[in-house]
Amino acid sequence: MTVDETERWPAGLPAHRRELAARLLAARRRPAGDAVPVVPRDGGLLECSPEQRRLWLAAQADRHSATPNVTMGLGLAGPLDLAALARALTALTDRHETLRTVFVNSGGEPRQMVLARAEAPFTVVDLTGDPDGERTAREMALAAGSERFDLATGPLLRLTVYRLSPSEHRLLLVLHHIACDGGSLGVVAGDLATLYGGGAPPPPPAVRYADYAAWAAGRARPLAERRLPFWRERLGGDPPVCARFPAEQAEARETRRTGTVSLPVGAALMDALRGGSATPFVTVFAAFLVLLNRVRAETGGGAGPGITVGTAAAGRSRREFEPIVGCFANMVPVHVRVDGALGFRALVETTRQELGAALANEIPFDTLVSGLGGRRRPGVHPVFQMAFIQRDDPRPPDDWPGLLAFEWGQEVDDTAYDLTLTMTPHHAGHDLILTHRLDRVSRRAAAALATAFETLLTALSISPDVPVDDLALPDLDGLGGAPAAVEGPARPAAEVVVDEALAAEAGRIWCEVLGVPRAEPDANLFELGGDSLAVTRIAALVKERLGVEIPAWAVFEAPTVTGLAVALAVSRGRPAARD
Repeated sequence: MTVDETERWPAGLPAHRRELAARLLAARRRPAGDAVPVVPRDGGLLECSPEQRRLWLAAQADRHSATPNVTMGLGLAGPLDLAALARALTALTDRHETLRTVFVNSGGEPRQMVLARAEAPFTVVDLTGDPDGERTAREMALAAGSERFDLATGPLLRLTVYRLSPSEHRLLLVLHHIACDGGSLGVVAGDLATLYGGGAPPPPPAVRYADYAAWAAGRARPLAERRLPFWRERLGGDPPVCARFPAEQAEARETRRTGTVSLPVGAALMDALRGGSATPFVTVFAAFLVLLNRVRAETGGGAGPGITVGTAAAGRSRREFEPIVGCFANMVPVHVRVDGALGFRALVETTRQELGAALANEIPFDTLVSGLGGRRRPGVHPVFQMAFIQRDDPRPPDDWPGLLAFEWGQEVDDTAYDLTLTMTPHHAGHDLILTHRLDRVSRRAAAALATAFETLLTALSISPDVPVDDLALPDLDGLGGAPAAVEGPARPAAEVVVDEALAAEAGRIWCEVLGVPRAEPDANLFELGGDSLAVTRIAALVKERLGVEIPAWAVFEAPTVTGLAVALAVSRGRPAARD
C-alpha cells in the first residue's frame, strides 16, 4: 500500500477502519507463495494460536477469572424437529474442528488436540406447564450462559432448547470463547440452520483453525519485538486502576458474581453525538473515557497521565479466515489522555487517533503483559480494568424449514474486568450494557454510573464544543470508596508446616524457570521478569519432579519462593501448625 492510496481514502474514515482497510488491501497483494501452511492432523498435539494461549493462561493463573463464553439466542416458532436439531448439532461439531478441540498442559505450555469426534451436550427443558415460561427461559438461559467448560476434556459447546409450547421454542447455544468468537457466530448460525434442513453447507475451508494457529504464532514473535517499544512508551508506569467504587464482596460470593445495567441510545441521539463524521464506536468510546475521567477525579481514584481502556480487535486479516470458526479476537489497550479543557469533538478526534495507533501496533495481549512486566495483583486484570466492546450479533438465518426464526438476545452476564461497556447496534439505535464485577463495583454504583452516562451523552450532543469538565453531571460523591480487598493465598505461611527440603527444591525450580541463580524468599516473580506462562511452568515442574499437584493460581496469588512452599504444604495436606 502506498502513501498516495491512503490519502485517497475519505478524510472522515476512522483510524481503526483505515487500519482494517490497509490490512485487507495488503492481503489482496500478497504474493502467491504467501499461503498459510496446512499442519498435519495425526491426533497429536498442535500449537495454540496467540488468542487461545491468552484464554488458556487466564484460566490457569486466575481462579477468579470470568467465564469467557459466547452465546447465541434464537427463537423458533413452528413445529421443531428435535431429532433433526440434535443431528445438526453433531454435524456442526464434525464440520468445525475447534468445536471438538481440547487443550493439554504440556510442561506448562498450552497445546491443542483436535479430536476425531465429539458429542455436544443437547438438553431440552420442557416449560409447557409454566404460565410464565418466557421469563423462566430467560432466567435459566442467563445462568446457563455463565456455566464453565473444562478445557482439558471438552466439549466446548452446548445447546439448550427451552420448550414453551409444541410450536414455540427458544434455543441457547453456548460456546467457550477459546473455540468461537463473536465473528464466528454468523457461520455457526448459518451452518446449524442448513444442517437442520438436511442441506449441505459449503465445502469446509482448505485452511482450518489449527493451520491459522501455527501461522499466527510464528508471526506474533517478530511482530512483538518490533512493537513492544510503542507499548512501553504508552503504558509504562500508568496507574493500574483508574477509578474506585464501593463493592459488594459478600453478595458476589454468595449469589451472582456480576451484574448488568442497560442503557438504550436512540438513533437521533447517536446522530447528534457523532456530528456527521465519527463512527458510533469511536463516538461512544470517547464519551466513555469522559465519564471514567470524571469518575476518577471525583471519587478519589487519583489523577494520572491518561486512561487505558481495553477493546477487542478482530484478527481475520485474510479472506481465507472468514469462514473459519474459532477465536480470532485479541484484546488491545487504548490509552488516551483526556484533557477536560477540550470539547467533545476534539476528544473524539484524539480517541480516533489513539485507537488507530493501538490497532496498528497490535500484539498478542499475553505477550504485551509479559513485555511490560511489573507487579501483578490477584483479582485485578493487568494493564486495564475497563473495557469497551462492540457486539455485532448475527441476524438469525431465515432458512429454517417450516419455522420462523427471530433473535432471542442473551448478553453474557460475566466479565473479566471491573467494568465492561458493550455496544450492540440494531435498527432503532444502539443498546449499551454496563457489565460489572460485584466484588469491584456494586449494583448501586453501576446504576449511578449508567444515570451519569445517560446525562453525559445528552449534554455532549447539545454542547459538543464546551470543555467536558464544565458539563454538569449527577452527583458522583456516593460512588467513592475503596474496592473490595483482593483475596490472598488460601492459607498464610504462619498456619502451615513447611517441609524445608521440599521448599528448597521448589525454590530451585522457581529460579530455574525464571533463569536467575538465586532469589530472596519474598522476591516477586513478576518483578523478576516472570509472567503467566512462568507460573504454569512452575506448577508443571513441581508436579513432574516432586509429585505434588498445585493449581497454577496458587503460585500466581503468592508469586514468591515462600508462597510456593506454602502452596506445596497446603496441597500435600499438611496439618495446620498449633500455637
